[in-house]
Amino acid sequence: MIKNKKNLAIVSLILSALFFGGTFIVVKNLLDDFTPINIVFLRYAIASLLFLMTGGIPNKQTLKPGILMGLFLWIGYVTQTQGLLTTSTINSGVVTGFYIVLTPIFSKIINKTNLSTRSYVYSFTGFTGIFLIASNSYDQLFGNLFTIICATGYALHIVMVERYIEDQNISQLMFVQSLVGTILCTPFINLEQFTFKIEYLIPILFLGFVVNFAAFYLQLFGQKIINASTAALLLSLEAIFALIIGILYVGEVLNFTNWVGVFLVLLSIFFVIKE
Repeated sequence: MIKNKKNLAIVSLILSALFFGGTFIVVKNLLDDFTPINIVFLRYAIASLLFLMTGGIPNKQTLKPGILMGLFLWIGYVTQTQGLLTTSTINSGVVTGFYIVLTPIFSKIINKTNLSTRSYVYSFTGFTGIFLIASNSYDQLFGNLFTIICATGYALHIVMVERYIEDQNISQLMFVQSLVGTILCTPFINLEQFTFKIEYLIPILFLGFVVNFAAFYLQLFGQKIINASTAALLLSLEAIFALIIGILYVGEVLNFTNWVGVFLVLLSIFFVIKE
């Protein structure tokens, strides 16, 4: 029974990574007409409504963890979206992928998690793979502060989920997280951009419903069983899925080094699942 639950948690995290991977191309296209803050605001607002409908009014236990999760996720979202203004969808995978290395470190410091040496090896192997996937754009990788800010935000979010998720109502917790993101965006939104166009409807609903609602629900469901370090590695498949989507729909081309990176990411995840 425990093994079945663990397998279900792994599948949930992989499916979550698939949904996250689909955001890069959608967000990059929306950036032609929306500011990064406006996109993040819409994602959070839609998710807030959906989580309120499914979970009801949150209890007091969800407030502190929800606020912390919302703050760190908002930092990651805004910096990642801002970074997509100047980088390709593949290169942006590195911006999100660096959290693979940071997550076990933060988990050890904040949650006093006991991690084996192999966990660190798998994490660094996975990030090396992601680094190689984006090797076409070395000049952009660490050229700005957004990389480390985004990675830190996502890593701390995963660690906060690990710390607080046990015995929590996922929908109520996610409502607080989403509401915090919505509030933080509000002072910076550009109201002039909120004109209804039918071509915006599907991508915005995709980001709000499929990603901010479904993907995050799956992530928290998976993290009820899977530790933060392993969850971060499984979620790093986001970069692989973004890569595949970039090849199929944008025509981005991989060289041999990129494919070596893909292999390393999949290899590290294989050993984690096997273990």
